[in-house]
Amino acid sequence: VSTQSTGFCGINDIHKKFILAQIEEGNIRVQLHLKDVQKFLKWRIKSWKDEPNALDMEMLNSKELLPDVPKKYFKYTKSMMEKFTEAIWQETIENELMMQGWSQFPTVSCQQLSIPKNTSREKEVLIMSLLYENNLLNSFLFKMDRTRWVSPMCNCGTGDQDALHLLTSCSLVNDQTKKKLTSLLKVCNQEKPENLSNGVIAILNSSRDPEFTTYCLDVVETAGLNLRSKITLASKKSKSNNL
Repeated sequence: VSTQSTGFCGINDIHKKFILAQIEEGNIRVQLHLKDVQKFLKWRIKSWKDEPNALDMEMLNSKELLPDVPKKYFKYTKSMMEKFTEAIWQETIENELMMQGWSQFPTVSCQQLSIPKNTSREKEVLIMSLLYENNLLNSFLFKMDRTRWVSPMCNCGTGDQDALHLLTSCSLVNDQTKKKLTSLLKVCNQEKPENLSNGVIAILNSSRDPEFTTYCLDVVETAGLNLRSKITLASKKSKSNNL
């Protein structure tokens, strides 16, 4: 590979000299940063080329911190960096959840939640609470303190009040809304039974769909549900703090 086609400009490149000097001095931070760069370059080759050539494979298998890499691999776009961030994020999430005993994992995304415009802060909090297992719905509160929250049941009286119940089976919610949400949950989870069997994962994987969050707003606005946006916790000194 000629020096004109690599990320550095030959043996006299001042940046390469500086990095090599830092490595020789045992600069751990530089070495860690180089490993991050190498991780990106390897991901770049794997993810953005159909069939890596011999040079690509040499780069993928290299143990050097400063391998000769064609300049084209140092170019990146915003979209590319978002995908790389998601890849690293996904790996981290899966590792953490596996340590907690999870066998199924949500799909991470850099895409922002599409909360409908002009939604009040209170309604926004209610929509967000549907995305987490730890929320202010009866089912979770009952698990946390059965002396205070006497029942996990929904106000409709047909099942425990958790997010999946509200979105797909609560009798107080409009039937067309439930039907559409059920369909979106299947589509956003690619019809995978292992994802659909876990309500938390299924809802998280659907949350970046603007239509899904719009229908979630319809649910939290349903008359008769009386969903909580805050509760009062008693402190040890019998004082209360609003959450």
